[in-house]
Amino acid sequence: MALQREALRSEALRRDRALIPRAIWLLAAGMFLWGFGYGLHAYMFPVYLRDIGCTPSQVGVVFSVSMAATAASCIPGGMLADRYDRRKVILLTWLLGAPSPIIYYLARDYRMAAVGIALYSGSLLGYPALNAYAASSATAGASGTAFGVMNVGFAAGMIASPLVGGYVADVWGPKTVFLLSFVFFVAASCVMAFLPPERREAESEAAAMAGAGAGTEGGQPGVGSGGYRGLLHDRPFVRFIALYSVCAFAYYMIQPLISQYLADARSSSMHTISMLGTLMSLGQALITAAVARAADRRGAVAAVGANLLVFVVSLLCFVLVPSAAVTLVCLFLLGGFMAGQGVVYAGVGEILGERADGKAFALFSLAMSTVSIFGPYMGGAMYARSRGTPFYLAAGLVAVGGALLVREGIAIRSGRGGGLAAEQIPGRPDSTTI
Repeated sequence: MALQREALRSEALRRDRALIPRAIWLLAAGMFLWGFGYGLHAYMFPVYLRDIGCTPSQVGVVFSVSMAATAASCIPGGMLADRYDRRKVILLTWLLGAPSPIIYYLARDYRMAAVGIALYSGSLLGYPALNAYAASSATAGASGTAFGVMNVGFAAGMIASPLVGGYVADVWGPKTVFLLSFVFFVAASCVMAFLPPERREAESEAAAMAGAGAGTEGGQPGVGSGGYRGLLHDRPFVRFIALYSVCAFAYYMIQPLISQYLADARSSSMHTISMLGTLMSLGQALITAAVARAADRRGAVAAVGANLLVFVVSLLCFVLVPSAAVTLVCLFLLGGFMAGQGVVYAGVGEILGERADGKAFALFSLAMSTVSIFGPYMGGAMYARSRGTPFYLAAGLVAVGGALLVREGIAIRSGRGGGLAAEQIPGRPDSTTI
């Protein structure tokens, strides 16, 4: 019996390895290194800005620059992803963002810090290419697992790095943390240099050798979303963006308020609050794995929606139950929103199929970046009047959005949602391509 169980475990391991190509493992490794480098300074950065003399309003300007630069990078990033070798786009954009900690190190005021954070946002130009590369490299029927593994890598890097960054800052000073972040960013970029050609390139070359035309189906470069106009006429895709944008808006509305709520309503110590990033990142990593498996079995859209409903329950318990043990569990579960955000890109692929190119991921990212600009301001304004109001509103919005996403996912899975099976148009004219 022991030998039989061992054989079954070995077979399961081989099956899991087959589901996750080498390209996805390399992306996960790069995301881990980047996440570790980012986590080293992410939670101490606002405090650092205060220490160099920035006022609260100037700190707000720095983060507004970050959000605006992120939003501005989406559409150009999508164009780069579809026009050039995605591996090179990922590598070059990550190298562009890697020196940002050096700018923080040299910063003397908020203006130079804003330049650094804008430079960091330059790395986000490569994320449409990264997501499109992951989608084309994933094994058929396992895109949820592929995106899950990739995003678990980032979350895993974020688990321990805030604690490491805090220790380094206490012993050697906060500026040393930025130098260490730079080293990890460069290492992450170097990993991208070893990415293999994506599947569409290999299939295109094989088709060319077989005498197939460049405009045929089956993963050829000519098969695409049909440009931004075509995407905006795809009703399931637009509904997906709209519903998830509502949920993302709600999340970004309360994200900056969680630590403030712990200090104001629970009188939590700074030590307890400093554990926030690590605890939520741990939740993100572990819940991502579960959501990714559910995405492959039940559909990515439905899995993301169900995860959002769990987020609603944890958010309400966080506000309504003043228990230390419940608070810790809720913080862990609140990290699940970012778990769903990792797998949500598999939902784009589920709806669009082979039309899920760089433009599709760029349009989706643009929507997410846009709501991230306005959400924090509205949340802060409501929090000033009533601590609980933004949390209750966020819970209501996510509950509605999550429930509708579950329904949408079930419809797409059953072929009634007008998704790929119902609306895919082979040979869409290129006249709409931007």
